[in-house]
Amino acid sequence: MVVNINIQEQRELLRSRFKVDFLTSDKANITKIQAFHSCKSGTGLESYLKENAWNEDQQGITKVYLIKDVETEDIVFFFALSVGLLYKEIGADDSKLSAVEKDIVDCCVKAILEGNNTFTTDDVFSWYEGEAIDKEKLQNLIDARTDIKMAAREDPEKSVNPVNVKQVSETFPGIVLTHFCKNADYSFSERLVFPIGFYVFWEIVVKEVLHIASLLGCRYLYLFAADNTEQTPASTTVTYSEYWDEGETDAIPVYKLVEYYKNELKFEDVQDITILKPYYDFPCFSLIQEIDKLPMHREAAWIQHSDVNA
Repeated sequence: MVVNINIQEQRELLRSRFKVDFLTSDKANITKIQAFHSCKSGTGLESYLKENAWNEDQQGITKVYLIKDVETEDIVFFFALSVGLLYKEIGADDSKLSAVEKDIVDCCVKAILEGNNTFTTDDVFSWYEGEAIDKEKLQNLIDARTDIKMAAREDPEKSVNPVNVKQVSETFPGIVLTHFCKNADYSFSERLVFPIGFYVFWEIVVKEVLHIASLLGCRYLYLFAADNTEQTPASTTVTYSEYWDEGETDAIPVYKLVEYYKNELKFEDVQDITILKPYYDFPCFSLIQEIDKLPMHREAAWIQHSDVNA
């Protein structure tokens, strides 16, 4: 057993002990995953791995990764990634406007779209001369909003197939961390000063996400996290993370999971954009972070752990 090693040496030790396999790269994994057990709050994820993951991976629905111990061939962790899409609604910027600014924008955009020439944008600004308004910002927003609505009006698909087309202001490609779960039966010989899931996310998941982003346009990484200690996830795509202190046998309560993702994995609440959330993730919190900030966040997360455990 290795003793009294610092955090960097522990990272290197795990790097030498863990390997990553695609689930469907070896048919022997069909048998191996039957030995995987989650803690009681992750039973939905265990069921997914054993019953659905192989077919979904083969069908291109999601990509499932197994983290294995090179010495024992035991499965340590599994996670899964899928492609996602986020978007900004037309008019989403309204939340950043004051009531007066919104009135000005709505009035001007409506007049332009209706071809109303009885007053100009400057006239409208003059009506609110006593208000603290940024005329340049509002003019840019009026122009942009008018362009979008004009384009939406002229979109041929709107009249041909309006049911299956949703017009939005802007779309953003993303990657979804759909599953994230530790094997409850696995124990590492060396006492670590950080959770194994912490290492798996920052050193393995992030590496894979950055590789995908180097090949395809991807702006955000996001996930859906459960927060109810009494809830057993019925979903096949609810993320779950667990970690232990020495002597503990259960994972952290699921209601702390959201804060864990925020503090340790640097995710944030979703703001200003819309995530497409499937019904089986309705009980979960949507969390997000920008992919181009992952390297900076990774460095900060490791420094944070180094400081705490110095």
